[in-house]
Amino acid sequence: MSQLKKPVRIAIGDNLWTRALVDGTVRVEGSSVEFHAKVSLPDRLHGVRDGKWDGSDGTLTDYLLEMDQGPGVSKIALPIFMLGGFRQRTLLMRRGGPSVKELGGKKVLLPRVLTPGGVYVRGLLAEEFGVPRDTVDWHTIHGAEEDAAWKWLKGRLSKPEGFEAVVAAVEMLDRGEFAALIHPGGHGFYSLFGGDAMIGGTLKRFPDLYEPLGDANEIAAWFRRARIYPVVHALQVRRDCLETNPGLAEALVDAFTRAWAASEVRLDEKEQELIDRERTLLGFDPYRYELGDVQRRAIEKLMDYLQADGLLGRRFSIAELFPFAGKS
Repeated sequence: MSQLKKPVRIAIGDNLWTRALVDGTVRVEGSSVEFHAKVSLPDRLHGVRDGKWDGSDGTLTDYLLEMDQGPGVSKIALPIFMLGGFRQRTLLMRRGGPSVKELGGKKVLLPRVLTPGGVYVRGLLAEEFGVPRDTVDWHTIHGAEEDAAWKWLKGRLSKPEGFEAVVAAVEMLDRGEFAALIHPGGHGFYSLFGGDAMIGGTLKRFPDLYEPLGDANEIAAWFRRARIYPVVHALQVRRDCLETNPGLAEALVDAFTRAWAASEVRLDEKEQELIDRERTLLGFDPYRYELGDVQRRAIEKLMDYLQADGLLGRRFSIAELFPFAGKS
């Protein structure tokens, strides 16, 4: 009798578009895969690298820097982009304070140096608003243990990952201790025209704060010009796991696609209207798990920004980053 293979254990967030995988409604064809949702964010971000999981939805920034460290990277990203959306909406400022263009010389707080939202916003500030990276007094919410050293970083609050740290950061912004905060939320946008529960709750609790770059029509105009829909997290699986389970990569893409289809059925009428409106306006479907032109441009732009940050030494081709994409 042949020995049964151990189940593939994958840590993911429990949200609308993964729920069918978490509750078992949708299964991965041809493979024994367990999805675990009751996992801390640090374990999801770094658990594959640390040997705790066979796969998880880690950030693309961490993945790129691990690739940059040299051969022997133990995980491979799949074109399953767990989180995405326009990062402009994560920049929070105080009403009556300086404008976005006046952030040079001001103190700005971000979760980690490597938080993708922080990377995208730093790039946007430089490219779109004339605020070079080296003119901002950057500080992070979290400590250095799971982050990169950065020559333009002025300080760390060294608070642990979690909701309490975000609340503390928002309170500091509200008190005027910082001119802006790149909020770590932005994980629950139903569409360009929808909201994010975490950021929305923050703005409701602190009415003096606002999103200076959050106007949907202005974001849509930027998208039509730039053709970039930022991608943040991608499913990353151990290299040896994919190599010893032929067809697993394709089966995972298929399962996540079916899970999203199952989740869309659960949207209420308003949520579906918002998503349909976004798809029509943008001219593509940001919820498809694929490596299309928009996703490729977003990843190239992410590498541009990381190199401008002085954090990424080598550029990678899309084929190097996603070697299993398109394989049959």
